[in-house]
Amino acid sequence: MLRRVITSKVVVFFVFFALCFGVLQVSAQDKSEYYPCDMRLFIDNQPVGTNIGFLVQNNSLLVPLDTVELLGATYEWNPEMWQIVIKTESRKLTMYLANYNCANGTKLEKMPAQPTLYNGTVMIPIRFVAETLGATVAWNGRTNSVFISTTGEIPDDFYGQYGKLFLNRVIVLDPGHGGSETGAVAYNVKEKDLNLQVAKILKGMLEQAGATVYMTRYDDSYVGLYTRADIANNLNADLFLSIHHNASSNTGAKGVMTLYYPYSKNNKFNGQHFAEIIQRNLVKDLNAKDWGIIPRPNLVVTRETKMPAALAELGFMTNKSELQRMLTYEFQYQAAKSLFNSIIEALEALRR
Repeated sequence: MLRRVITSKVVVFFVFFALCFGVLQVSAQDKSEYYPCDMRLFIDNQPVGTNIGFLVQNNSLLVPLDTVELLGATYEWNPEMWQIVIKTESRKLTMYLANYNCANGTKLEKMPAQPTLYNGTVMIPIRFVAETLGATVAWNGRTNSVFISTTGEIPDDFYGQYGKLFLNRVIVLDPGHGGSETGAVAYNVKEKDLNLQVAKILKGMLEQAGATVYMTRYDDSYVGLYTRADIANNLNADLFLSIHHNASSNTGAKGVMTLYYPYSKNNKFNGQHFAEIIQRNLVKDLNAKDWGIIPRPNLVVTRETKMPAALAELGFMTNKSELQRMLTYEFQYQAAKSLFNSIIEALEALRR
């Protein structure tokens, strides 16, 4: 049962968190920020509704604490200690607001997101909690749906085509630059950081949809161009996508373009076809100016890779208004979602 302890300290506590989290910022400059999201949640085939909605932090879904009752658990909330306790017959989870650590019995584990208080409601990272309690969690990126099963059974139609589409497929994401190679720099923002942020979001989307995904770098480290191609070739990847942000001496330039290697011998589906899909979706999904697809015969990462490969330029950092937009998590999520849909479309083309 939920403890309802109302004291003057608690009132101050709620006022403080209402001020902090009542209006959520949508900026990706701090990856630990929360933002509202439009998601459908099902537990054992039953839709889960909430008046407050859901949140995302670090690409992890947070839901109201009382959702755990649908998983067969009970909970306690101690506002004076910021403490959350979730119990089943065999499990006891103890966590705190604004803290990544969770005590799973006597074992300390790190959660992907921090519990928080949003408009007076305690929010918890549901995937971590559900899986720790023994449930199975599935995510469908195209329909923005999460399905949690306490029996371990996911409906056959939940993934739609994804189940077979991702079967035995490998995707390599290449966040451009890194380490000493900053890429473009504008208004003290480094391209390498934006590239990695979008790649991580996209990786999460693909993996939760059932894909096998590798990245050429996972942090701010230098990786040579030929090494990036070698990684994809050694993995025998099905698709290679390099993620970049553009720059120009013309500060008014803005929009998206996609680069590809023009001399592929594969006429069925090659880098040019992949680039066409990416460019079409980016223009539509980001409402961006269309610079088209551009052949680049000397671009190492698309020339040396043996699978369909493309390089997406998601906007011009040298355009101040476009850069401000690209810094928001909202833009980065939408860009990743557009690339996600392009990969789905490309895999469907490869299957034909």
